[in-house]
Amino acid sequence: MPDLMANGIRLFYQQSGDGPDVVLVHAVTSNQAVWVFSGLSDALASDGFRVTTYDLRGHGMSDRPSAGYTSAVMAEDLRALHAALGLAPAFVIGHSFGGVVGLNTALLYPACVRGVMLSDSFFPGLRHIEPNFGRSNVWLDLRETFRKVGVDLGETVDFTRLFRTAAVLSPDKTKELEGIVGVLGRGWLRQLPRLAETTCGNEVLAEAGLTAERIASVSCPVVALYDEFSPFLATSSWLERHLPQCTAEIIPAAKHLAVVENTAAFTDAVRRHLRRLADR
Repeated sequence: MPDLMANGIRLFYQQSGDGPDVVLVHAVTSNQAVWVFSGLSDALASDGFRVTTYDLRGHGMSDRPSAGYTSAVMAEDLRALHAALGLAPAFVIGHSFGGVVGLNTALLYPACVRGVMLSDSFFPGLRHIEPNFGRSNVWLDLRETFRKVGVDLGETVDFTRLFRTAAVLSPDKTKELEGIVGVLGRGWLRQLPRLAETTCGNEVLAEAGLTAERIASVSCPVVALYDEFSPFLATSSWLERHLPQCTAEIIPAAKHLAVVENTAAFTDAVRRHLRRLADR
């Protein structure tokens, strides 16, 4: 897999296809493989786009510095990657925190971004409209998974605790968890202990300049794809009301990870909206 230096760290990336640029940005604790295994990157390349995927700092094969995990710093990484690869203004598609990175990039480096597509993203700057974030169904499901091996993550979202807990799991408990989460979840599980050595757990929940006012000032087209059973549907409604060029759509039969939970519907929505935006 090719790599390059961007913003002082080494990032691993892949490219496919030819045409208008699309950059896919994964979520915290994930990596670029989610776009490959789901078939989304190949689908977009076949639609006539040049698709770039990459591992965020601290994730996958990219470097893992001890700090620098806010969406603002990650936006700097994306800008540097964009420049190093000589990309044209790109459509940035981000899942969860990846969407936060995409939107902050659109604000900080607007020349890099032609449009942003969000997949179930939570914005710390909109925490006031999502009062139940700390006890979201996503976290409760994760907590239940760990409880099956006798480990309690606590009632409220705490990424740092998740990372540190995974780092001290016994080999037997780790193997048992791998059996529970399945093939796709094993890479995710192995990622967690590495993040325990960083400030990622706290920094990804930092506002990082993305106040409600700043979010509302985004001028490029935004597509808000939120899942039917998402804990963040209030965010989807807020974005549609406050952003000047925002289109929202609900992806059925998904909780937070539509690209995996309902791949067909998610891929269809992304392709439709990309074609519409590219034709403008």
